[in-house]
Amino acid sequence: MKLTKGLIGLLALTATLAWAAFPRLVSVEPTAAQPGGEATANGQSLDAANVTKLFLTAGGKDVEVEIREQTAETIRFVIPADTAMGSYNLMVQTGGDAPTLMEQPVQLEVADAATVASRAKEEQKLTEAAPPAEAEPAAAPVP
Repeated sequence: MKLTKGLIGLLALTATLAWAAFPRLVSVEPTAAQPGGEATANGQSLDAANVTKLFLTAGGKDVEVEIREQTAETIRFVIPADTAMGSYNLMVQTGGDAPTLMEQPVQLEVADAATVASRAKEEQKLTEAAPPAEAEPAAAPVP
């Protein structure tokens, strides 16, 4: 019985550690950008050891972007000037001995200047309309 509990615990820990190393994108800012423009992808495990390349992908067409800056939580990148207009998912290429392409559930629209400006105004309105984040309550003093 002890062996079974120990084995289950070890498997759970191994799965948790393995999952933690996988890169995961959760958002991109702005959500619309022009060809030649910059954007920032946000997420977890995005450092150079975990993500070696970043792509825009749509319907089997992959466009590699230029990574300008990379940390564990962000990748700032440039959209190639010749990228076709459209909606793209972001896709990462993992590092290590067996690089893998992982399409992410984060979308970026490559659009003309008018569309990008309109989208930026919409996002600003949503940000301004959002209620302010609540401060965490102060910890009770320890007697």
